[in-house]
Amino acid sequence: MKRIKNKLAALIIIAALLVVALDALSDVGGTSLNDNKIRVGLIESEQYEVFGYYLDGIAEGLQRIGVIDGYSTDEFESDTHIIWDILAECESDSLSFVRDSFYTMKDMDEEEYSLFIDSESVDLWIILGTRAGIYMTENENKNDYMVIASQDPIAAGIVKSGTERIKPNSYAYIDLERISRQIEIGYNVFKFNKIGVVYENPIAYAYSGIAPLYRKAEEHGFEIVERHVDESLGETDDERYYAELKAAYSELIDEGIDALYITVATISADRLPWLLEDIKRAGVATISQSGGNEIEYGVILGVSLSDYQDEGRRIAELLREYIDGVPIAKLDQIYRIVPKISLNYDSLTDSGLKLPVKILLSFDEIIRER
Repeated sequence: MKRIKNKLAALIIIAALLVVALDALSDVGGTSLNDNKIRVGLIESEQYEVFGYYLDGIAEGLQRIGVIDGYSTDEFESDTHIIWDILAECESDSLSFVRDSFYTMKDMDEEEYSLFIDSESVDLWIILGTRAGIYMTENENKNDYMVIASQDPIAAGIVKSGTERIKPNSYAYIDLERISRQIEIGYNVFKFNKIGVVYENPIAYAYSGIAPLYRKAEEHGFEIVERHVDESLGETDDERYYAELKAAYSELIDEGIDALYITVATISADRLPWLLEDIKRAGVATISQSGGNEIEYGVILGVSLSDYQDEGRRIAELLREYIDGVPIAKLDQIYRIVPKISLNYDSLTDSGLKLPVKILLSFDEIIRER
């Protein structure tokens, strides 16, 4: 009888040791032995169509490499809510997209941010935008988070460098020269002497690429003229915002600019023809930071900073590494895309500007309706 009791005690001790060991292993990398799937949530700074393109690219990438199954949308879906609802229905052995763990910070009061900080219902956050990335870096201590669609995470203070983190539970997708390449191409095309730029608030300094713009100004000797406006607080505030933006453009014309750098902002592309009326009449070259629709609606030059499908595949591959146990602080942050250069030829001629044929031949895309 005593021998049986001893064996039983030994079995209990072994079982306890196994539980401790399994608990420790569950903290390695992104996987958990206690949970079959990594629970994923999403926080976006605001509703912005580019964020939708990024998320769609990630979803397509995950589907392509077999991490999820059942993802299908129209080409380049831009509504993050639609994409997230589809992801929540996708089948996966390793990821669970938590339908209710989706937040748009601009639609929330700051006290409501406690809903997602150190959440018990999420293991990994996908963060879209600089503002959300900064807030998570300042406040999130428990869960891992990946900051995507931030123009300059280093200048924003989200990470220290391409290899150094501020927090061990963080990741930021970085292209160290993305803004610099765009400004360099714009300068090589137009050879401007004085460039105007309008941005919205202190955080926008980082995601609008103002620091690289000043570095390029020092390198090439052109002058920068700044104006600032308060961002729109919503549809009821849009008219005030657009009126102030157009007034700022007029002030820049009076300052004698010969180029305008249109940074990432809450500008609806269909408002650009009206916004740029005075700029065109003044013969000012326009460069879009966002590209895409802004070129179609009248901005002269666009140099793509993103290839959403290519970048989505990259993030998908990193997520697979994370699933396989690589800690988030060990994921490679640096990636570089090949820029695509677009020109709106109608806007070029409307502005009274001309370019040499050899420059025209260098564009990947020329939009010309007339």
